[in-house]
Parts: sequence; C-alpha cells; structure tokens
Amino acid sequence: MRADIATRLKRGRTALAITLLSWLVEALGRTWRIDVVEGREHLDALFAGGPPAILAFWHDQVIAGAYYTGVRMARKRAVDVTALTSRSGDGELVARIMHRWGARVVRGSSSAGGREAMWDLRAVVRRHRSSPILVPDGPRGPARHLKRGILVLARASGAPVLAMGFAPHRHWRLKSWDRMIIPKPFTRVRLCVRRFESVGHSGRHLRDERAGRAVGSAARDGRQRLQSLLNEVSRRAEKAAQAT
Repeated sequence: MRADIATRLKRGRTALAITLLSWLVEALGRTWRIDVVEGREHLDALFAGGPPAILAFWHDQVIAGAYYTGVRMARKRAVDVTALTSRSGDGELVARIMHRWGARVVRGSSSAGGREAMWDLRAVVRRHRSSPILVPDGPRGPARHLKRGILVLARASGAPVLAMGFAPHRHWRLKSWDRMIIPKPFTRVRLCVRRFESVGHSGRHLRDERAGRAVGSAARDGRQRLQSLLNEVSRRAEKAAQAT
C-alpha cells in the first residue's frame, strides 16, 4: 500500500512539473516575436504539407527551438513532427511536454538507445511523413559538436536537414555545459534556416552504421559541412538579433 501511494505521489509530482513547465515555456513564448529572417520558403513548404525534413538546432537554443517546433508547428498538427528525447529523467520530462504539445516522441540518444531510435525515426519519416526534431550536440555535448546520428538518419530516410538558428535580442544565459539561452519576455527572436542535403541514402547504409563500419571520407565531410552550416545560421541569427 505504501509503495502504491509513493508511486501515485511521484506520478502526481511529475504531472504537475510537466504542466507547470509546459505552461511556463508556452506563456513565455507567446510574448516573443519570432521573425524568420532567412529561409522562410523551407518552413512554408512544411506548413503547406510538403515532404518531411529533419529539423535541427543546437542545444543552447533548445528553449526557443522546442517552443517553435512544439507550439508553433506540432500543435493542432499544423506540421507532423517527432521529437527525439533521451532516456534520462530530463528526457522523460521533455518527451511528455512535447507530446502534450502534439508531437510524436521517440526515445533514445547517442549514449543510450541511439541505433534503435534512428530506425524508429526513419520509420516515422517514411510511414507518417513526420519531420524529426534533433539536437545534434545533445544531450551531454560537447556544445556545438555535431554527432553523426543526424547524418545516419538523413542518409537512411532521404529527408533533407533544415539547419535552424535561433537568436533573441534579449536573453538570459545559464551556466550549464551548453550555456543555454532563455529569451526574455517580449523580446524578438530571429530565426535563420538553411537546407542541407545528405549524399546517398538506403536502409543498407543504416545497417552498415549499426554494424560499426567506417563512415568514410564522404560522411566525415558531410559531418563537417552540417556542423559549419548550423554554426553559420546561428551566427546569422545572432547578427540579425543584434541589429534589432
């Protein structure tokens, strides 16, 4: 009986935390003015029901990124999106919040369940035409250091990557490993988007990754190019935010 009560209390606290955090981020986000200053055509294509794309942004931008992809895109199925979250306690919280906002959820990360997660994401892209949300330097960093899973998924699914950079005019910055950015209320947030195409895709290539085979020089080059592109859209968004 005591164990049952403890379980119910724990579930109650989790539900309360989810409600409060989702409400807080949503309430804060509603005060922001998010302006797409570059690459609007790529987002318009998704809102118009076009082919899915992999939505990527760095971990330090996850507050603005989660709000935009969760509330602005997933809510009411404006865009069918799938969030990849880690299997940690924090990942559970994020998963439930994104699900509450209308997103599909796949659990896994580079440190746990990553291979199975890539297969699941490939399935949602192909079967449901859903756009996965990936934070390619998460969940533990190093900050702005691209991990290869996003390229594995791009090659296996055939979906392009939309590199997204969010930058607020006014913000708080946490003393965390990623120096996470929290946009302040009523600030403008600049968003830059660019499209990245991965060369070659097949289910066999994903199986090769599962077997631990070398990705080769082409894959290393793709990793460097996508990492540079994510840094570039972040810089351009920051420059636009500073000019506000």
